[in-house]
Amino acid sequence: MQDRQKGLEAKMDFDDALKKVGEFGRAQVVHQVILCTLQFFSAFQMLSLAFVGKAPTVYCEGKPPVYDDVCDMDPPCQEYRYGTEFTSIVSEWDLVCDKSHYVGYAQSMYMAGVLVGNLHFGTLSDRYGRLKMTLISLCLLTSLGTLSAVLWSFKLFFIFRFLVGYGAGGVILTSFVLQTENLTSSYRTKVASCIPACFAGGVMIFAAMAYFIRHWRNLLLAAALPVSAYLLMYFVIPESPRWLMTRGRVSEAEEVLYKLGLQNGRSVPRSAIKLSDTKKEKAEPSSQNASLLDCFRTPVLRMRMLILICSWFTSSLVYYGLTMNASNLGSNMYVSFALSGLVEIPAYVFGFFLLNRTGRKKAMCASMFIGGAACLSMLIIPATDETMVNIRTGMALVGKMGISSAFNIVYIYTAELLPTVLRNSGMGICSMASRIGGIVAPQVLPMGEATTYLVFGTTGLICSVLDLKLPETLNKALPETIADVEGSVKVPTPEEEELMNYRKSDED
Repeated sequence: MQDRQKGLEAKMDFDDALKKVGEFGRAQVVHQVILCTLQFFSAFQMLSLAFVGKAPTVYCEGKPPVYDDVCDMDPPCQEYRYGTEFTSIVSEWDLVCDKSHYVGYAQSMYMAGVLVGNLHFGTLSDRYGRLKMTLISLCLLTSLGTLSAVLWSFKLFFIFRFLVGYGAGGVILTSFVLQTENLTSSYRTKVASCIPACFAGGVMIFAAMAYFIRHWRNLLLAAALPVSAYLLMYFVIPESPRWLMTRGRVSEAEEVLYKLGLQNGRSVPRSAIKLSDTKKEKAEPSSQNASLLDCFRTPVLRMRMLILICSWFTSSLVYYGLTMNASNLGSNMYVSFALSGLVEIPAYVFGFFLLNRTGRKKAMCASMFIGGAACLSMLIIPATDETMVNIRTGMALVGKMGISSAFNIVYIYTAELLPTVLRNSGMGICSMASRIGGIVAPQVLPMGEATTYLVFGTTGLICSVLDLKLPETLNKALPETIADVEGSVKVPTPEEEELMNYRKSDED
């Protein structure tokens, strides 16, 4: 009980100190702008194959261009030639006909890399720091992304898709935690709502880039080279003081807060921001020795993790599924791609204005319910005429906005539900579930429209019910330790857990 009280005092001390030096002053604004604009480049890399892997007009060399599909020619075409509207890896390495599925494999490799990067960098940043791991993953992203533009074979490109995804996974996860961990509850909501909006902005910007840069190698260079400029954040953004505090490096955390106060125009004496030492007892795993299994070792945290994993998986499954299943809206591919990002903005505006009013729990459940219900409504709306087709299109957009809102909220909600000592590790596991959802989505689409919307709608509604079991986090301080999450539940040490297992096996 004494350790529990000590943890609570330290937690309140940090929040009070943060308010004294400025919850969201000039320094934090600069930090947020830098980290938010990183989302543009995350979108560029995540969706680059939408244009880099696009097939231009295909003809058969030596034959008049009268065939609708060169893959149906008899005898088969021996040499392909392509239209001049743009270049891609398809035209570079003849990824057509029996090789057309190679582009999809490359995208799956990228998502697999993101999955591994989320998991690995989540653990590393809990041990070695948020800023350090963000910088390392940025180095990987810009260097490997640049090299991808000069590769001479598809096999190498295929391998580099995984490596680039690995670096991108690290950037996505560690920069998000660095961005939101040291804000109070209300500002976390506002900032975290801006992050996916910047990603949607990146979708629209990338459409414009692809329109003006028609050579795929130049497009990849434009998407990767500017990332190197973000390495300069080392001189602007400090290490997370909340993370430093949980590592027992209290004096360093106090120094970071003191400098933030000066940058915000507040000359707060160092004595006014003294933090309690939150160095853990052996019974409490620290960020130095915490493992992924600690996320499931205690009952309350285990329940939270299982529900969050389901929510992340469903958000990704439905989001990417609806995106890939959308029509081109009767426009060219560049406009259609830009519109697919534009329709997400209302979802993030919803989160921005309502999260601090309704709370995370209600907003999360409502968003999941709207997304799932809109998908299920597609099963009963027939495409009999133009009016009904327009209604179906509108419902599909409602589903996309609902699930986009849920995808936004689940990031915020997860960061507030997990303790600091396991926050990055836990978010790494959840993000892994999200990437699996993104990989599974393309496998659902070939099952037919009815099955697709049934799966998307049912999973959305199930998650909306499961999320009701999570606690509200609005205006609540972030939990620092597992004991904070468990409340009065005693957290067993690994030795005690081993002894209990031994006694249980002996009784059996």
